[in-house]
Amino acid sequence: MRLLPLTALFLLTPAARGDDAADARAVVEKAAKALGYKPGDPLPAMAWTEKGTFSGGGFKMEYTNAAAFHGPDKMRFDMAGEFGGMKLAFVIVANGDKAWEAMDGKSQEMTGDKLEYFRNEVYQVYTTSVLPLLSDKGFALATAGGKEVGGKKAVGVKVTRDKRPDVTLYFDPATHLPVKAEMKVKDEFQGWKEVLDEVYFEDWKDAGGRKAFGKFRVVRDGKPMIESVMTDRKEGVKLDPKLFEKP
Repeated sequence: MRLLPLTALFLLTPAARGDDAADARAVVEKAAKALGYKPGDPLPAMAWTEKGTFSGGGFKMEYTNAAAFHGPDKMRFDMAGEFGGMKLAFVIVANGDKAWEAMDGKSQEMTGDKLEYFRNEVYQVYTTSVLPLLSDKGFALATAGGKEVGGKKAVGVKVTRDKRPDVTLYFDPATHLPVKAEMKVKDEFQGWKEVLDEVYFEDWKDAGGRKAFGKFRVVRDGKPMIESVMTDRKEGVKLDPKLFEKP
């Protein structure tokens, strides 16, 4: 007789998991609608500029960035900053399973931990765009409980995908907009030690019929790393394929 409750548990588990996935999808559907998307909408290409502060590796630098993203796996950063009185300008590009970095006219292909790190950063942008979670069959969704974000209780959804790090997204239950993302990354400044990245999406505004965050912050391993203000953001732009070639 003791086996009966255990048997019942195994019989109910698949249904319970199915309900959980449905609950998680419902949260994401509300988020996509709040962002201004309709069911079946493709993820638009995006371009934006930003101005912020980077802290890491023992130094702090103000920077500007002109970025372009074409999901699922193409991204480009054109960044400029000044450190120790020296002006710096560099380009980082990801395209599929390849990525490059260029500085002072010299370009090199990323390999090893650095390649894995940047490809996962691109994956995080794709994931936090929200819309692909409803159409890309490679994603699996599950509820992740609640967490306080910015003094308010947020609803969590865990996103998993084969050969990619888990990403947990948190949504404001009132506005349904994403307010935070968590993902483990390998930190170059700590010898590629795996640490937690926490990304906060703030200052949401109307933008051409869509919602867009005006600020974001990155806290890595419990320490502030990036504080950025979006100075311009465009969706549905036509991006030159050459942007994602080797710089």
